[in-house]
Amino acid sequence: MMRLIFILIILGICAILVVPSFANSDRPMEQGMPIQEMHQLISQDEIVNLTDEFMNILVQETDEDYQVKAYEDKASLLQAFYHITTEEVVKPYVDTYYYEQNGALYIIPTETPPWFDKQNDYDVLQLEENKILVKQENQSDLYGAYRIDLELTYATPGWKITKITHH
Repeated sequence: MMRLIFILIILGICAILVVPSFANSDRPMEQGMPIQEMHQLISQDEIVNLTDEFMNILVQETDEDYQVKAYEDKASLLQAFYHITTEEVVKPYVDTYYYEQNGALYIIPTETPPWFDKQNDYDVLQLEENKILVKQENQSDLYGAYRIDLELTYATPGWKITKITHH
């Protein structure tokens, strides 16, 4: 009886040690890299595409009175950003650069905000398993020296801008 208890204890210890490491293994047999890590990798093209798309949506085509042609209100413009950022991130930009009047959306004619420049170097820091920080220092005639920090978060189906900080 004592021998059976001893064997069960040993098997229990082995199960505790082996099963969790096997169950938590996300490694595909062929790649040798956890699935989460494969999604964490972000290319320069993805960073540039996200930042370009943000500015392409923010700067809308207007008529001679600055009425936006493609969107009728702020809500519909905010919706256009859904695939690349969150409403919380973009709403301050839309509120700064647009106003609604008589059922139409108008842009306030001014300069664009200090922004990511794809021609300049930048740093990418891993913040969390699915979150990175893109840091870039730039110089412009209008804003002088500035830094922009873009927090990007990966969630299915891809990367989104989840925080923008200007320094």
